[in-house]
Amino acid sequence: MIPKNRMLRPMYRFLLPLCALALFSPLRAQTPHDGSLPARRGVGVVLSGGGAKGLYHIGVLEALEQEGIPVDFVAGTSMGSIVAAMYAAGYSPAEMREIVSSGVVKEWVSGRIDPIRYMSFYRQISHNPAMVSFRFDLSAPKRKFRVPSNLISSTQIDMAFAELFASATAASGGNFDRLMVPFLCVASDINHRTPVVLRRGDLGEAVRSSMSIPLVFKPMQRDSMLLYDGGIYDNFPWKPLDQEFRPALIVGSICTSGNTPPTPESSMLDQAFMLAMQDTDYTLPEGRSVTIRRGVEAGMLDFDRPDPIMDAGYADAMEAMPQIRAAVSQHRTPEEFEARRLAFRAKCPPLVFDNYEFEGPTEAQRAYLRDFVQVERRMPGQQRRMEFAELRDNLYGILADDDITLDYPTVRYDSLRGSYTFAARFTAKPNFKFTVGGNASSTAFNQVYLGIDYRTVGRAAQQFGLDLYLGPLYTWGALGGRTDFFLWRPLFLSYSADFSVSNYRHGSFGRLSKIDNTASVKESEGFVSLCAGMPLTQRSVVTLQTNGGFANFHYVSDNLSAFDHTRFSYFGIKAEVERNTLDKVLYPRRGSDLTVSAIYISGRDKFSPFNTRSFISRIPRRWFGGRFSWDIYHDIPACRWFSIGFNFDAVVTDLPRFTTAGATRMAMPAYTPVQHSKMIYMPDFRAKRFVAAGVMPTFDLMPNFFFRTGFYTMLRERHNELSPTGRADQRWHYITEASLVYHTPIGPVSLALTKYDLHDWRNMYLTFNFGYAIFAPKGRFY
Repeated sequence: MIPKNRMLRPMYRFLLPLCALALFSPLRAQTPHDGSLPARRGVGVVLSGGGAKGLYHIGVLEALEQEGIPVDFVAGTSMGSIVAAMYAAGYSPAEMREIVSSGVVKEWVSGRIDPIRYMSFYRQISHNPAMVSFRFDLSAPKRKFRVPSNLISSTQIDMAFAELFASATAASGGNFDRLMVPFLCVASDINHRTPVVLRRGDLGEAVRSSMSIPLVFKPMQRDSMLLYDGGIYDNFPWKPLDQEFRPALIVGSICTSGNTPPTPESSMLDQAFMLAMQDTDYTLPEGRSVTIRRGVEAGMLDFDRPDPIMDAGYADAMEAMPQIRAAVSQHRTPEEFEARRLAFRAKCPPLVFDNYEFEGPTEAQRAYLRDFVQVERRMPGQQRRMEFAELRDNLYGILADDDITLDYPTVRYDSLRGSYTFAARFTAKPNFKFTVGGNASSTAFNQVYLGIDYRTVGRAAQQFGLDLYLGPLYTWGALGGRTDFFLWRPLFLSYSADFSVSNYRHGSFGRLSKIDNTASVKESEGFVSLCAGMPLTQRSVVTLQTNGGFANFHYVSDNLSAFDHTRFSYFGIKAEVERNTLDKVLYPRRGSDLTVSAIYISGRDKFSPFNTRSFISRIPRRWFGGRFSWDIYHDIPACRWFSIGFNFDAVVTDLPRFTTAGATRMAMPAYTPVQHSKMIYMPDFRAKRFVAAGVMPTFDLMPNFFFRTGFYTMLRERHNELSPTGRADQRWHYITEASLVYHTPIGPVSLALTKYDLHDWRNMYLTFNFGYAIFAPKGRFY
């Protein structure tokens, strides 16, 4: 026989949400039959706009719930609309605090999708020292330069709102009165120059309209209206709250000084927005209102320190609590708040998608997007089910390279299927891009980078480009392209013609002392390359590459202070697996780069001594080789300002002797763990076999600014002859370096003191660099 309490459990599970809904529904009287207005009941909370200042409201709501103050209606503008909508959609103040403190809001408003997190590494293999880029649309009739309509991409915010609010929209049927707490927000209709009260439709779209800061984010279109931030016309929508819901008590949370002109200290965005705003009425009706107010000191997009702002809202609300409690007759327990929240969440369908509607310029582009978002993976011809996180990550993997944009997506719930449809319109950015960058150095290693890039997206993505790196000592260029396509999984083919010239005969390279570790040489190289690859995981790739070309080595003759010449014509093949999670191309702070490769080189060594103009010998050379390299950077959990990095490098080859010792050394692999070591030619750090390791303690001084030290040691095979610098050959070699690095938005700035070997005070260099010093790939691989 079943015990009575067990028989009643299903009934309790069914009745509890219904009772909670009945108990906590806002007390809104119906309009009397005589046409008079309904009686005022309940507590309405109105939240002002203010950008990052609006995090203040989370602390206010936290205090209200803690003290048992019922929140029966909510309204907001801009950031206030986001906080109010999250509360109405069933998020607790503690959950909102956790979301904001995690740093994701700062990521949302950055306008940048982190390629390290979302973009497959196989699409990031090639790097260039770009600082500024300009796009042109060659398909347009007049081929005009296209000026951006907004400063920050809203893609991450749009997707975040879809995740936060789509299920609440489904639960409410698009009626904001049927949310956990009835809600409204205000946007600004620029076409008709009036505020617009939003109470129905897609909740995320309404909030997105209310926070569309002019110039910063793209506006929202709704019917004939072009909707911008509601703060332009009404930054504190207490009047719409009062008219629509008629609460007995209005609690107003204001995070700005209100109706104040911009100051010279205001940021550019704050000044522009303040000039666009009209005066707002912040005065609540006497006798049935309580105002909680502070002019929070924070920029509009300053989400770096959210906790003090939220704490300020909590403190101010607690200070006003005696006045609020005196005006409220009924209070709720924490259990009652939680029961109401769970009752609404039980009505929210989980975000699972099984239908995808992609709009784009061409059918081929739509097919490309569907392939790489993987909406039909494993089930050809049928759309597969995806949870929101997987769909978002797949979309970001396409959008991270900034060639395709996504308009605000539409998420629709189908109660018959029990799943959602994701509808989105994609737009390809102008396909022609001109890029400028380079490296400014205190040494002779200065470079100017010019890049021309043309990209098209059809059934496959095609890229064609020309890259030129021009400098007095080091020049290189590449002309080539790449094709990305999808078969059973993503694949790519790249092809290029490369040339480079390195002249190490001139320049001090920042030396502070006497030097004896460099040699005067000149090297030039030209080759063609074909590479195929495929991703193994999100951040790893396997490639197979073939190169064919020649290298010219000019070096000091063994007998005289003149230059011999060796030309090596070759064909090579390399198989490589790489996994890369570094956060920066140069001077990384986090992540790792692990590479394992094997090569085969076959060619002909042609030698021309200094006193002839023709090659006097032509001898075949061939060799195999393998390399293992690993750079890894670790944070120290117990010490947030300190981290440590490690470097490992090992090479094994059977590289044969060339006709001369100078050519043999120049053909050897090199150990170059720091940037300066790549700028000079050091025979001691070259060998056909070596193992090396380094340790790099790093001290964070402020965001994006750190002090790094490094100690590196190399054990190599003997050269079995005197070094061209005149010193006896040694097997052990060392590098020490201390550097200050600051990552600016357009490139790193570094000041480095570098010392080679430890047996004396020679070979010390001081170098300053601003930008990206990028070096040409070797046709012989290493």
